[in-house]
Amino acid sequence: MSSAETRAIVAGRPDRAGYSRAGSPVALVVAVADARPAAAALAAYQRPEAALLPHFYLDRSGALYQLVAATRAGHGLGRAIWQGRVRNLDRIAMIVSLEAPTLTDLSEAQAEFLANWLPDLAAQHHLSFADVSMLIIDAHGRCRVQPYLPPPSPVVPVTEFVLGSGVRSPEQELWIGLATVTWRQRGAQLRLNQAFSLHWGKFNLGAPLAPNEPPPVALDGKTYNFQVFARDTIFNEGTQYAAVQSLANLLGPDIGAIPTGGVSRALIEASYRSALKASATRAPLEGKTEFRADWRFHFVALQAKLGPALSGNYVTADRAFAVQVFAGDTLYTPMSQQSGCFFLSLTDPASPQYALLWAETYKVAGAPYNPADPFHQRALELKLGTPLSGVLRETINGVSYDLQVFAYDTLYRGPDGVIRQMSDLPRPAEVQAWQPRPAVAPAQPVAPTPPPVAPAQPAAPAPGSSILTAPEVVRAGPPRRDPNWPPLPEFTILTDRNGQRERILGKIEWVRKSGDDITITNDWAAQNLVEVHIPQLARFRNTNGGRIKFHRLAADQLRRLWQAWEDAGLLHLVLTFDGAWWPRTIRSNPTTLSNHAYGTAFDINAQWNAFYKPAALVGDRGSVRELVPIANALGFFWGGHWNYDGRGASDGMHFEWAVAR
Repeated sequence: MSSAETRAIVAGRPDRAGYSRAGSPVALVVAVADARPAAAALAAYQRPEAALLPHFYLDRSGALYQLVAATRAGHGLGRAIWQGRVRNLDRIAMIVSLEAPTLTDLSEAQAEFLANWLPDLAAQHHLSFADVSMLIIDAHGRCRVQPYLPPPSPVVPVTEFVLGSGVRSPEQELWIGLATVTWRQRGAQLRLNQAFSLHWGKFNLGAPLAPNEPPPVALDGKTYNFQVFARDTIFNEGTQYAAVQSLANLLGPDIGAIPTGGVSRALIEASYRSALKASATRAPLEGKTEFRADWRFHFVALQAKLGPALSGNYVTADRAFAVQVFAGDTLYTPMSQQSGCFFLSLTDPASPQYALLWAETYKVAGAPYNPADPFHQRALELKLGTPLSGVLRETINGVSYDLQVFAYDTLYRGPDGVIRQMSDLPRPAEVQAWQPRPAVAPAQPVAPTPPPVAPAQPAAPAPGSSILTAPEVVRAGPPRRDPNWPPLPEFTILTDRNGQRERILGKIEWVRKSGDDITITNDWAAQNLVEVHIPQLARFRNTNGGRIKFHRLAADQLRRLWQAWEDAGLLHLVLTFDGAWWPRTIRSNPTTLSNHAYGTAFDINAQWNAFYKPAALVGDRGSVRELVPIANALGFFWGGHWNYDGRGASDGMHFEWAVAR
């Protein structure tokens, strides 16, 4: 007798109930919901004409009953779509019926029991937890099977928290009230005895953009329960409810490319689906709603950490702009410039499109845009992202408050008339004490940070040596018309991870000027920039006779690079010079400085190697690929090696200094 059978109350004669499996092994465990009271359901199952006969039945109290032996088949599932084709499931399934109106509305006792029992039940039949499924019937009566994960049970007993006197302060009670309203805007429910709610409160993840609901992400035999917030998507594996993990940690601080697979890609796509499904309850979705790695808006939103989309990718009613609203900002581009990407937060308020785009943004909140509203003005000042509600009136602990929920915080105004932030209130003790437990096996650990590149004076080449014999040049081999040529160098770029770029290149203090442009407010430029004379650039009018500003650490390598290109007879490939030092942020991330701002990057042949497009191939007009091996040999990284979308989208015009040589 299995351990599952020993835990169950026997109902009737399980060894005689049901039908023969005719030699078929158990291939999956299927959970179904039965809204009838337990006594009625159990009585109905034992009648000869029963429409459903499960192997096990779990009532609201957590009591388990067995009606059919595991070696025999129950019935009632019938034909359903499983693994891409229609199957009769009765002969191959283990059926578990639950006393519940739906599979997402279980009692705490049921959730607690299932968290421990379902993995054991699956293992007894040599299955993984990914083989535990639920039966879904659509509006047309068609059945399908999809992965099942029971709702999280309370993760830590209250006795584990230090609650002091056990009485919350008025400010903590106000925080709970505001948090409850914040969660409600996208159909979620705050539960301070569950992991995701506690994690959200502790780590300030921004507003929930959707409830925590099935189906979970299923990948490689594992399931991942998840919930999407404005600043991050958090998840756990299987039934490790307290081992909360972070999508942001999987992706790392510097997102050079959209993942092409694995847990991180699956969670990105699931986050979009979940957030858009919740948005659709506020206003009908327009345009295209799928996640696409080859769309500029989606790449930019991921790099800039704007969270998932809250609207479709659509064209405004006047046909002037393509728009998509994300949690952190709204991205748009004129229809006359469909390859562009602009941030609403960086748009001049005097621009004619400013009010139009804010009106589009407010649609996801189901509220009208009022530029004079003090909550809107305060949210602009604090950079709180997209509104998730209009101004609401709520009574919390007997006091009336006006409040508005934004992606990054909730603003509220009490009887004194002052608008304040929910994030400034003290959290309850259970939130303050929360710490996620370590996962048994991390889903997808981030690669270790490479050690910082120490600046050093390059050694002089040996007499008679040639740059063309450098290892990177030899390894590249002869040029060929191949999108994967030349190969990646054995080094990468400087990044802000662990302060690496700032330690090597100096600290730039800055303020926004307009658009991507910034104004440097400290003496960084005087301390670090030098004028470099590059004779090979004198033919371009925008170089002041071949004189450009560049970082002092990279100046000598820059001179040697252009001389090496000339010595190799490759200067004819450089058709345009498109700039070097330019104080600005990254075009796809307004919070991060471009390496152009540090004076370590330059662009050439931009017309033929546009940002987020595949770089021109060898033999095509404007191709710079034959220049790359020498650039790598002299410590410069090529932007064409950034495969942003897994399909070749890159920044082929771009070269930047990365290592001292």
